[in-house]
Amino acid sequence: MTHITLGQVIWSSVRPIIKIYFIIGAGFGLARMGILTAEATRSISDIVLTILLPSLSFNKIVANIEDKDIKMVGIICLTSALVFGTGLGFAFIIRQFMPVPKKWRGGILAGGMFPNISDLPIAYLQTMDTGFIFTAAEGEKGVANVIIFLACFLFCVFNLGGFRLIENDFNYKDEESAVHPEELEGNSLSDHADTLDNGSSSSSDEQILETKKEESSSSSSATPNDANNDNEVDLADVQAIKKNISHTQLQRVESSAESISTERSTVTSIDSHVVGETLGFVGNAGSLHSATQNSVEARRTRSQPIALTAPASAVRENDSGITAYKTTSYQSLRSIDARQLPTQTMDAIINEYSNVDQFGQRRRLSISPEVAGGVEGFNNDSHSVIERIKSSNLTRILTSDATVSKKDIEESGSSLPNWIQKFPLTPFIVFFLKNCLRPCAMAVIAALIIAFIPWVKALFVTTPTTPKIKQAPDEQPALAFIMDFTSYVGAASVPFGLLLLGATLGRLKIGKLYPGFWKSAVLLVFLRQCIMPIFGVLWCDRLVKAGWVNWEDDKMLLFVIAITWSLPTMTTLIYFTASYTPLDCDEPIQMECVSFFLMIQYPLMAVALPFLVSYFLKVQMKV
Repeated sequence: MTHITLGQVIWSSVRPIIKIYFIIGAGFGLARMGILTAEATRSISDIVLTILLPSLSFNKIVANIEDKDIKMVGIICLTSALVFGTGLGFAFIIRQFMPVPKKWRGGILAGGMFPNISDLPIAYLQTMDTGFIFTAAEGEKGVANVIIFLACFLFCVFNLGGFRLIENDFNYKDEESAVHPEELEGNSLSDHADTLDNGSSSSSDEQILETKKEESSSSSSATPNDANNDNEVDLADVQAIKKNISHTQLQRVESSAESISTERSTVTSIDSHVVGETLGFVGNAGSLHSATQNSVEARRTRSQPIALTAPASAVRENDSGITAYKTTSYQSLRSIDARQLPTQTMDAIINEYSNVDQFGQRRRLSISPEVAGGVEGFNNDSHSVIERIKSSNLTRILTSDATVSKKDIEESGSSLPNWIQKFPLTPFIVFFLKNCLRPCAMAVIAALIIAFIPWVKALFVTTPTTPKIKQAPDEQPALAFIMDFTSYVGAASVPFGLLLLGATLGRLKIGKLYPGFWKSAVLLVFLRQCIMPIFGVLWCDRLVKAGWVNWEDDKMLLFVIAITWSLPTMTTLIYFTASYTPLDCDEPIQMECVSFFLMIQYPLMAVALPFLVSYFLKVQMKV
C-alpha cells in the first residue's frame, strides 16, 4: 500500500459519513412528506428482515468466508460479548448514580448494550473499498465480518431474550385500575353537560345535517337519475358527529341520520379508527353508537384517517328501509391523497407497532370478523395452508422485528406432550429454537455450514481454495444462480435500512423529559461513542500481541472490530418500546426517553466515527 497523507485519511473517513447522512436525510424527508408512512416503514422493514438481509448475509458469507476463518468467527463472537457487556456496564453505572426514570431502567440498559451493527458499518465499508484504503475483496470480507457481528446481535436480542430488558419497564393495569369505555363516556357527558343544555353544539350538528338534507332533496328533484349516487353526506357531517361524541348528542345525531337515510344518502368518509372499530353497517345508528364507545376506549387514534367508500355491490337495504354499506379495510383512502394530511409523529409509530392493551394482553386484530367475512377469499375457518401459515404465531414472530414478548416465551412448547412441558427450561429451549428459524439466522447458519465445507462451497462459488469440480454448461458453479439471486436482491438491504432509519428519526419528537435525565442520556452517549472506541483500539492491540491476528492478514477484521465499538444504539429499540406501549397510554415516558436518547447520538456520530477511523488508519494500521 502506498503512503497516504493525513488529509487523505481524514477525507476517506468522512466521505462514507456524507453518503450515510444523505441517505438518512432522504428517509427523513420522505417521512415528513408523508410518502414513507409508519405503515410503509413497517412493511419495508419486514421485507428487509424477511428477504433482503438474509440474501445479503448468505451471499457475503458464502463468497468470502473459508474453513480457515473459523478462528475469526470465534474472535467476532468474543468481541461481541465484550462490546455488549461494556455498554451494559456503562448503562448500569449511569442508572445507579444518575437520574433515570423508574419506567426506563431496563430500556437504558438495552440502549447501552446493543449497537446498530448492521446497515451503518456495511455502508461505511462499502464506501472505502475502492482500492484507495481497502480493495474490493477486503471490503467484501469486511461486510461478511459485520454480518457475523449482526448474527451475534440477533442471538442476544431474540434467542436469549434481550428484548425483556425493554418489556420489564412496562407495568400494565389490572381490572381495578383500568379505565373502561363507559367511564370515559360518562366523563365526556359530564364535561359537556352545560354545552348540551345550551344547545350550541347540537344546533351546529343539526344545522349541518339539515343543510345536507336540503341539498339532497334539491339534487334529487333536479337530477333524479343521479339521486342514488350523488346524495351523500359530506365529511363535515362525520366531523360534527366526532366532535361531540357524548350519549345525548348521539341520540340527536342518530335522529338526523335516520331522516337522511330515508333520502338514500350515505356516509362516504369516516375516521379510520371509528371504521376500524365498527367494521359493519354505517347506516345503522346502533352500530354507530357501538363504534363510538369503542373509539373512546383508546386515547390515541390513527394520525392519518382512512376514508371508506362503498361500491355499488356493497349496498343493500334493510327491513327499516335504511340504506347500509358494508365496507372493508381494502376500500381505503389512497396513499397519494393521505400525503396531504398532517405529518405523522411518534403516535403513528405507537399505533402501528403497539401489540398490547392497557392490561398487557395482546392487542386485538385491527380487522374484525364482520369485515373479514365481507372480504372475498377470507375465511377464518379456512383450512388452506397459506392461511394457516399467515395467521400462526410463529409467522408473526419470524417475519417482524418487534412482535415478541414474555408471553411468547411462556407459550412456547405448549403443543408438546405434558411430560415434556413439566421441565422448567422447556419454554426457553423451544423459544430459543423458534428464533433460530428467523430468515436471517437461518441464512447465516446455512452460509457458515456451506463456507466451512469446501466441496459444498465449490457448488456456489469458485475461489483459489475451493476444489475443482465439474462446472455448469456456462463454466460457472452449478448453484451460481443462487449467488446471483442473493447478490442482486441483497444489494437493496443497506439503502433501505438507512432510509428506514431516517424515516424513524423524522417521526420522533423530544417531549417533556424526566428532571435531570438529559444529563444521564448525554453522558451515556458520550461513554458509548467517545470512551468505548478507546477500549476497542486497546482490544485490537491486545489481539495482535496475543498472536491471534496480525496486521498483514487480518487488517480488515481489526478495522471492523474497532468501528463496532463506536456505533450508536440500535434503531430497533424504538420499535420494541412502541410494541410494549398501550394505545391508550397517557404518558409514554419510555417513548420520550428513547426518542431523546436516539436523536442525540447521530449528530455525535458524524464526528466520533471519522475521528476513530482516521486515528486507527494512521496510527494503528500505519497506512
